Amino acid sequence: MLRQVEGCLPGWRQYDGSASMRVGKGGNMGRILAVWVWLSLALAVPVTFRYTPPSGLEVRSVSLRGSFNSWGETPMQKEDGSWAVTVDLDPGEHQYKFFINGQWPRDMCNDPTFGTPMVDPKAAGCVDDGFGGQNAVIVVQAPVAPTPPAGPVALDFTHDPLDAQYVSYADGKLSVRFRAGEGAVAAAWVEVEGKRFPMHLQLSFPGSEVWRGTLPGGVGAYRIRVRTQDGKEEVFGPFDPPERPFAEVAWVGEGVGYQIFPERFYNGDPSNDALALETDEYRFNQVWQRSSGPKPHLSRWSDPPSPLHCCHQYFGGDLAGVLAKLPYLKALGVSVLYLNPIFDSGSAHGYDTHDYLKVSPKFGDKPLLRKLLDEAHRLGMRVIFDFVPNHTGLGFWAFQDVVKRGPRSPYWNWYFIKRWPFVPGDGSAYEGWWGLGSLPKLNTANPGVKRYLIEVAKYWVRFGFDGVRVDVPGDVLNPHAFFKEVRAELKAIKPDVYLVAEIWQRDPSWLRGDEFDSLMNYAIGRDILLRFAKGGSLALYNARRASADLARVYALYPEAVAGMGFNLITSHDTARLLTELGGGGLKDVPSPEARARQRLAAAMLYALPGLPVTFQGDECGFTGERPADPPHELNRYPFQWEKCHGETLAFYQELAELRQELAALRSAVFRTYFGEGHLLAFFRGEPGEGEVLAAFNNGVEAATLPLPPGGWRDPLEGRTYRKEVNLPPLGFRYLVHLGR
Repeated sequence: MLRQVEGCLPGWRQYDGSASMRVGKGGNMGRILAVWVWLSLALAVPVTFRYTPPSGLEVRSVSLRGSFNSWGETPMQKEDGSWAVTVDLDPGEHQYKFFINGQWPRDMCNDPTFGTPMVDPKAAGCVDDGFGGQNAVIVVQAPVAPTPPAGPVALDFTHDPLDAQYVSYADGKLSVRFRAGEGAVAAAWVEVEGKRFPMHLQLSFPGSEVWRGTLPGGVGAYRIRVRTQDGKEEVFGPFDPPERPFAEVAWVGEGVGYQIFPERFYNGDPSNDALALETDEYRFNQVWQRSSGPKPHLSRWSDPPSPLHCCHQYFGGDLAGVLAKLPYLKALGVSVLYLNPIFDSGSAHGYDTHDYLKVSPKFGDKPLLRKLLDEAHRLGMRVIFDFVPNHTGLGFWAFQDVVKRGPRSPYWNWYFIKRWPFVPGDGSAYEGWWGLGSLPKLNTANPGVKRYLIEVAKYWVRFGFDGVRVDVPGDVLNPHAFFKEVRAELKAIKPDVYLVAEIWQRDPSWLRGDEFDSLMNYAIGRDILLRFAKGGSLALYNARRASADLARVYALYPEAVAGMGFNLITSHDTARLLTELGGGGLKDVPSPEARARQRLAAAMLYALPGLPVTFQGDECGFTGERPADPPHELNRYPFQWEKCHGETLAFYQELAELRQELAALRSAVFRTYFGEGHLLAFFRGEPGEGEVLAAFNNGVEAATLPLPPGGWRDPLEGRTYRKEVNLPPLGFRYLVHLGR
């Protein structure tokens, strides 16, 4: 057992020799000699959070919610006029908010109610929370440790064959991984049926490292042999592989993704434009009808944004427009389309569903959707639809029945009604998503609601869609149980259907092989790639931190998940990529540096394992912010086709071509290599099988990257490098290994 030894220095522990590893079910406990264990870098760090209310604000309750507690509630205690709590956090970056008087501050960096200019002055900054606000960020540093005594580093072996983090199926092979103490392992092998398969160091970050090897599918029991840095060899196992390991959906990582917001993409059929007003929320929202505010309206494609730009200013984009632009998307290298909601709804965005089984008339009809899917499939494209199971719009037939019949309605318990009769649109009369009266929340604990929603998803998969993106799954009641059922029934219809969850933070609890195939990887694209591409002070964010952050994510996620990751930096819920990187707002002219930083960010995105997803128009270098005051969501302004920036478009086409040319970029394998200052580099693909070294420089001056042994060819230059390579300012290279 691992035990505290009297007389040891703080932070030191010693194995007593009876056990020296952590293994899951299916493995036998191994044995190694007693060794000194240096764990300080891996230990959690106590961090105190404190909220001091502004003068005049009466505070009754405060809790801490963040990425470290799955946004659950950790109560804070009142202390001399402020509220505080101490929690243990792992080294790294974490996001959080204070939940004050039962309300979320919109912006932790500037909230007029709960604190300005900072709700928490000790925060390291803020990042987009995905809902139009800002989460605070804290960076926890590993404790500075005294030099450990002479001797081997702790092996601290961890492996569980039934945890997909350690065993999954990707690239046609069984991926087997284990964790160990940083610097403890010199070499490792997987042994099965008398054969040895080499393992290699895959991921390294402070305190830990991950080793990886592969086995053919269908093998029996295996062992893992480890040689420590002091030359000792230990064998762990035997382990029985899972009967049905979590396997990647193979077509995902082979492709290039593209997100379409249909109402603002292209108007292919002006005759259906006016139908948007006939189904708009305004027809059902009596609170809105009684107000003097602006009403839904149609606009020409290039008209300026109105105060209702976000949701009820209609420009006429439709499915006929998507169909007409499929050749454009094919030329861009796109093979996977993700469509924002296309079903009957009350807004331009479509997340307020009126009929889950009907195509929105403003977009077209089922025959047109069938034609679109057939043509996309003919061109080699897969299509993902957007599914909204947490809430409906006011015009949904079940909600309208409740409005009319109250408790006598058979759908009364489909919602959470607080009083009746009520005025539709009054968010105090029933529960709505984030308190919005326009989005009444469904009771997914009701068997009838659950069955209805699952049948809806099955209907559209049978109709011909290849994947499902689920809106706000974490807000659904009993979400993990619900989505286990969803997965089981959809995979029974189409085993290679692709299931994606809109989860913004890093959270492997959804990715164990029984719920989702991937999260929308904002936690990679925005929290790591975007921050690195922005550049700036190395003290705030640098390549070493970016490399460690990437390693932590890929250590937590099964390799099958990495191979089919839904990777994005921007979407309909964020500012545009060029705007994020200093290019200005909708009406601004971007600087050359901002455009160069966009190219750098895109090159990083296309180098990751999984599916790189571009939000419509980013490939044309468009700008668009998300203002706090109307008009909102300027990132969703209609796609101005004649203003597409040709150089940026050609760059995205080139990235897609490189992914097709270099097989390693379509592999599930990611390995850390280098992170110092402005230079970040990582490997892609199996070692010895044409792996690619992807290297990036976020500095404004050229820099030199030391290369691993062998020759490394730049496919864009046709030149081979050895020992080192120059990276231009804000530049990148994909280098193919030619062997030693």
